[in-house]
Parts: sequence; C-alpha cells; structure tokens
Amino acid sequence: MRDRKNDAHMNVVPAGPGQVRHHRNEDKNDNTPSNLEVKDRGAHTADHNRMRGLSKLRKALSMHTRGEKLY
Repeated sequence: MRDRKNDAHMNVVPAGPGQVRHHRNEDKNDNTPSNLEVKDRGAHTADHNRMRGLSKLRKALSMHTRGEKLY
C-alpha cells in the first residue's frame, strides 16, 4: 500500500524514497511512534508475503475439519 500525504502517520515517522511506514500491530489507526517502523519496500513486501503464506498454510491444514477436500 502506498503512503499518501493525507495519512496521519506521514507526520509521525519520516521515511525516505523506497521506504514505507509499517504498523507493527497491523492497526492502521494506531499511529503512535512506538507502533510505526520504517522498512525498505522490499523487506516490507517480503514480510507481508510471508504472513500471507502462513495463513494459506493454516487454511489448508484445517480444510479437513471444515469438510473441504484438499486437491
């Protein structure tokens, strides 16, 4: 997601070109400095992709309990 100039966190933590402000607790309304960290765009994307991969794995592992077929 791209930072926009009207986002509240823009004024809390400065970020340079190629960097994004990441909300540590994933709550986009919590713009306290302790919740925001600056990451390189690539590292930020990799972190989110890694989390998405885990959620897909969790879903696949629990398919049998929901009566879904895994294939």
